[in-house]
Parts: sequence; C-alpha cells; structure tokens
Amino acid sequence: MDILAVARRAGVSTATVSRVINSSGKVREDTAARVRLAIDELRYVVNVNARILRSGRSNLYGLLISDVRNPFFPDLIEHFESLANQHQIDVTFANTGYSEDRLLASVRRLIERGVDGLAIMTSEVSPQAIKKIRETNTPVVFLNQPSVIGDFHNVTVDYVKGFRDAVDHLKMLGHRRIGFVAGPRSLGSAVRRKKAFLAAMKSCGLSFNDQWLFEGDHKISGGQYAAERLFSMAKPPTAVICSNDLTAVGLLHTAHRMGKQIPLELSLVGFDDLFLTEVVQPALTTLHLSRREIATAAFFALQAKGEPPLGRRTSVILPRLVIRASTGVCPRD
Repeated sequence: MDILAVARRAGVSTATVSRVINSSGKVREDTAARVRLAIDELRYVVNVNARILRSGRSNLYGLLISDVRNPFFPDLIEHFESLANQHQIDVTFANTGYSEDRLLASVRRLIERGVDGLAIMTSEVSPQAIKKIRETNTPVVFLNQPSVIGDFHNVTVDYVKGFRDAVDHLKMLGHRRIGFVAGPRSLGSAVRRKKAFLAAMKSCGLSFNDQWLFEGDHKISGGQYAAERLFSMAKPPTAVICSNDLTAVGLLHTAHRMGKQIPLELSLVGFDDLFLTEVVQPALTTLHLSRREIATAAFFALQAKGEPPLGRRTSVILPRLVIRASTGVCPRD
C-alpha cells in the first residue's frame, strides 16, 4: 500500500496526504479527516526510510544519558521528549552507564540511523566520540563539558554560584567546619563540583581541612560510607554538603541508623533537588538544578542545528538553593 492509494481513496493529491502525515502546511480539517480515515481503512504505514531519502531529515533526535537509575535523568528525558513531541520529532534514548566505550558505541549507532541531532547529557565524553561527531557534521549539544566549549553547543552549570549560595547559608547559621562528600574522581562532573565547592569556601573566607573531604560514588552507598567515617571522627564537621542528592540521602539514612539527629548534630545539604528530597525526614536542603531548563536549552540548540540564537555557544544553568529542614544553627562545640 502506497501514498497514491491513500490519495485516491481520500480524493486528494499525494501532496495533501503528505502534508497531513507530516503536519506541514495548511489542510482544511474536513479534508484532513478524509485523509486520516483513508489511512486507517487502508492500514497505510509511512515508509520512514523513503521519507528520509526524499527530505534528508529523519525527524529523530538521539538523547544519551549516564544512568537511567538515577532519578535526575528520567526528569530530563521527560522534558526533552515532551518538547520533541510538540515539534513532531521522535527521540531515541541510550544509557551509557558512565562508560566511554558505551558512549562511543551509542554515538556510532545513532549516527548510522541518521539522527538529525544528538543531545549528549552524560558525565563522560570520549575524544573518540567527539572525533566521530566531527566526521559526520551531526548537530550536537553537550551537558557541562568544558573541553568542547567553542566547538559545540554546551549547556553549562554554574556550580560555583550554587555552592557559594550553600556555603553562605551554612555560614549564616554559624557553621565554620563544613565538610564535602565528593563524587568519584573518574567523573568529570564530580571533579568540577568538588572544585566549585572548594572555590566557594575560599570566596566565603572559610578554611577547609582535607580530613573533611570524603569521596563517594554519587550513589546512596557513597553517602552511607561517608557517614560512618564522619561520625567516627573526634571533631567532625558541623555541616556537610554532598555532591548530589543520592549521596545526601545515604548519609541521612545512616545518621538515623546511628542515632544522630539532623540538623541538631549535623546540617546537611544536597545537590540536584530530586523528588525524594521533599519526602525524607527531615526534608533535605539542596541546590535545585532544573532538568526542565537543561532539556529546553539542549532541545532548542539542536533545533538551531547545534548553533544557539545570536551565535552563543553556551547556555548557562544557575542552581537555586532550596532551604528545608536538614540545615540548622551550628551546635556549640
């Protein structure tokens, strides 16, 4: 069954059928209804490969994420896919599991499928993947990858501002000994968050003791491990900022298990503002990182073929401090 049969059944031209199928151009509603009825009666299925050959476009974007189990990413996927749906664009997803090899394999497969653009919202980006993208001139947007600024559109996060707001908040509550639970050193995003925290401490006039730095894994288990070390110290920090919310939740859970009171004995701040931060007890003070803003910036960068409006190659996302019950006045030593 081909588009000509649909046109004959509906009594219209093939161009009109094409406009109805692709939601392009104006077609009277009664005419469009006849076309849709003919499509249903004939069980016509669009030949996607033929459409790509004719138009040179697949109307398909690839969206790559690091970890589908991390609640941060489903929110981003939802907002990105919603925008794509509004613009009659399909989205195919790939989960890299923080692996550069899987990222490269996913980039290759998606380019072979003829995607019109790639949104690489991952923590890891290999030079091989960038080389592959350059070879094909595929429009691409990255998330917070300083190494590609100036070459590709980059959605960046102002971590320094975010952590400075968090440190300022704790300083106003009287805290001076502020610890940090970092993410794994293998992740560029975790390294950038740690550097931003240290810069924030310096800009707020606070000294930092390396003993107050704990390395986690951006998972609940990392927060649990940090809490066990933290509460075994003779003179622990009075407040701790975590590199992400999952870490903070793990720390909070372990603190409860050990009989520690948050925030009476320790103030706690997360990063990301996942949905679960409002339902844990006490509710978590955290830095809100808008997945909607990230998805919107990434999608419209691809709509502009990787080039944002006015020639800017960077979209900046500003974290926002959300104060809840997990931070309080510094206890007396």
